[in-house]
Amino acid sequence: MRQFVMIVAVSTLLMISTLDTTYARDTSGALKGSALIGMKVEGTDGKKLGHIKDLVIDPIDGDIDYVVLDFGGFLGVYDKYFAVPWEVLGFSDDRKKMLLDVTKKDLKQAPGFDKKRWPDLSSRDQTVVIYEFYGVPMPDDNHKDPKVAH
Repeated sequence: MRQFVMIVAVSTLLMISTLDTTYARDTSGALKGSALIGMKVEGTDGKKLGHIKDLVIDPIDGDIDYVVLDFGGFLGVYDKYFAVPWEVLGFSDDRKKMLLDVTKKDLKQAPGFDKKRWPDLSSRDQTVVIYEFYGVPMPDDNHKDPKVAH
């Protein structure tokens, strides 16, 4: 009898471990960073530009400073990173990829950065270059200065 119970228990565990949890998704509508990281990014021409490598969060106000787009390369070699303002990204209708209003040709001219030297958006010079390229207004500078009271 013990052997039978043990076999049933092991069989049940094996069945549970093979269940497809693809449909066990969060239905709250929350936008999770873990869902964004690795998401494909397409340009206006429908071609893949890369994928989201990371999100950079402002430690003072909690806003997303920028999204890091990983473009080009192969298996992490010769990749180029781009700081893309959150405001210029949108979702595809099925929310499985992000859309960026540039082409690969445009992106090759964008201000990129080295994996070891990420942009500091508290530097106005770096911020201006990035925001001007994507044609969006500069973020409010008051929250970037830790001396300014909130």
